[in-house]
Amino acid sequence: MELLKSFGNKKIGYVPFDTTAAFDEIPIPCDDSADCYVILFAKKGSTVTADFSVYKAEHDKMFFFNIGQQFQLDDDTKGHLIYFNPEFYCIAFHDKELTCDGILFNNVFETPMIGLDNNESDLFCRIIKELKNELYKDDYWTEEMLRTKLKELIITASRSWLERSPDNGQAVIKEDEVSRKFSQLVEIKYNKLHSVSQYAELLYISPKTLNRKIVHEKGISPNIIIKNRIMLQAKRLLANTDLTVKEISAQLGYDDQSYFVRFFRIQTGKSPIEFRKQTNIEQ
Repeated sequence: MELLKSFGNKKIGYVPFDTTAAFDEIPIPCDDSADCYVILFAKKGSTVTADFSVYKAEHDKMFFFNIGQQFQLDDDTKGHLIYFNPEFYCIAFHDKELTCDGILFNNVFETPMIGLDNNESDLFCRIIKELKNELYKDDYWTEEMLRTKLKELIITASRSWLERSPDNGQAVIKEDEVSRKFSQLVEIKYNKLHSVSQYAELLYISPKTLNRKIVHEKGISPNIIIKNRIMLQAKRLLANTDLTVKEISAQLGYDDQSYFVRFFRIQTGKSPIEFRKQTNIEQ
């Protein structure tokens, strides 16, 4: 049973799914599903496709999808889904408190996911059940209790993520501040800012320093990360919309369509039209 709570323009909801309901993607009952963050608990054996990559859950697994991120579930998938919009819970506002922005969400380096052991699965299932039960209630405390349960879920997930990092995540917290801020900025501004120097200026460091830090911590240059994020959005728009190449080019900040087409071909070996045709055939 799908559950949705709205408090003005603030939304949070829950969707259960199992093998009795086959669908190409989760139906999120927001006015606009693209405005929601998504936390997905996929049970062992589930198959999740996110941004053209397929993930098979050998154990229970948690996924954290950013606003607008595309994902599909095979009909062997079971689990739970929590969604919420920034008006209900602002990831950026709680960033310093939870250390999740740029890690669990708005992460341009990877799709955040956590493989769970049995104890962690039980813990997350308990929190999700309590959040779900709160969605049935309608009193003075409901909104704040839902936000508290969501916060508990995010904190618990952040702990699990960081515990899997070297030094129990202390390096991530202390040393990755530039990486996290860079990740956040790229997620917000990839369709406007295309050069390393533009991001370095926003971070008040030199392009050389930004390049050294990102390469040292992530093993990949910031220039490639920016290009990858632009390409990901281009592929999303080509695969999931009817926008023309000219319209997609403009959305991504390229006034010169021919330049965008050349850029796309260099990155993929295909033109945007060829990529769209191939994707449609595969789907």
